[in-house]
Amino acid sequence: MSTEDVARFIAEASFDRLPLDVITQAKVAIRDTLGVALAAHKDRAVQVAQRVATAMNGRQESTLMGIGVKVPCNIAAWVNAIMATTLDMDDGAMGTAGHKGHFGGIVVPSSLAVAERQNATGKGLIEAVVVGYEVGLRTGWIMGKAGNIPISGAVGVYGAAAAAVKLLGLSPKEIVDALGIAEGHSPHPSWETIFEQRGMVKEAMGWAAMTGVTGALLAQEGFGGPRTIYDLPNYDKKPLGTLGKEWEILGLYFKPYCACRSCHAPLDGVLELVQEHNLNVDDILSITVGVPAALVEGFAKYRPATIWQAQYSMPFTIGAALADKEVGPEQIVESRLGDKAILSVADKVKLVADPEVDGLRPGSMGAKVKIETKGGRNFETLIRYPRGEPQNPLNEEELSGKFRKLAIMAMGADRAEDLSKCLDRLENLRSINELVDKISYLG
Repeated sequence: MSTEDVARFIAEASFDRLPLDVITQAKVAIRDTLGVALAAHKDRAVQVAQRVATAMNGRQESTLMGIGVKVPCNIAAWVNAIMATTLDMDDGAMGTAGHKGHFGGIVVPSSLAVAERQNATGKGLIEAVVVGYEVGLRTGWIMGKAGNIPISGAVGVYGAAAAAVKLLGLSPKEIVDALGIAEGHSPHPSWETIFEQRGMVKEAMGWAAMTGVTGALLAQEGFGGPRTIYDLPNYDKKPLGTLGKEWEILGLYFKPYCACRSCHAPLDGVLELVQEHNLNVDDILSITVGVPAALVEGFAKYRPATIWQAQYSMPFTIGAALADKEVGPEQIVESRLGDKAILSVADKVKLVADPEVDGLRPGSMGAKVKIETKGGRNFETLIRYPRGEPQNPLNEEELSGKFRKLAIMAMGADRAEDLSKCLDRLENLRSINELVDKISYLG
């Protein structure tokens, strides 16, 4: 398998030949990503990026969601990807080699930006999203098999490029160039930058969207690209062999919480025990969370200084869960970083290395939770797969409920319902502008 094989798959992919479950999953992924993005329209990182993009005064091609300003499509992809990923509520995928990365927050904004530029149909958008996920997810798989834990921006750039070239209608030769250009310019931040400082850049996902789309635009104009990871002999390219036969998009997980995926199993476990045993927060003496040894130090920040640090704090997110019975944009927000109700519970949380949980890796982000009460009772549970994984999926009611809640926060109930109906019939849209018009202005 080679870059030419990947290019051929992208060029030949057709909505009419996609399996029904793949189309359905792509629509779920688009809806989920847009819901998360819209709920972040007042986020500080998003507003900064919007101001920078607006000041560029470029060609008016694609819309910055929420403010209705049109900018060049690669810039729109960049800003809207920041919008889709800043809350840390976007989708991702696990594999036998570990985490493959987060792709919806990169692929969907990239696809939507280029689709608007090209005045594509709803079917065209779905095609682009599917090939973007398939290429991106397999690249994460390949890197994982080689022992490289993928940073989402570094692998998502391939998905962004794949989606963009599909919508631009590039030839297989141009697609090969675009993938090479995207790889050659792909973001590779250090692990220390991403996972220790935990700032607005997230996993460089906005940059991945812009880079992938720009690579496609350059290839369209004749810019040549180098060979890619798909041609290197030291990488196992077996994942490419199932392109168009098996569908990686079906293995996505969707997040119920506004937090790093590693926090989800502890949150599931705490909420399960509290509900099952009818525990009162004031009666809890301690909460011990068993996690892989590598997470004990990095996820134990008790007083996060920013929302992006809070998303990676197991004590803080557990405190939010027990204070409000949910962990969403209303809990992981700057105004609540000093919330006494959250912090008092956070102080009861202790992270410990657990060999049994370590053994669940790399295929699962599980956790063990033990609650000790002031009355001397102890309750314990092991969460092998957090909610939202294919092995423990959210049902359609939960997924659509997540979207509605987030969309209502951004635009009110009536407009959220109108947007939901539009997304339901996405494949029937003659122009993607019908969808874009509904998410342009949020006020």
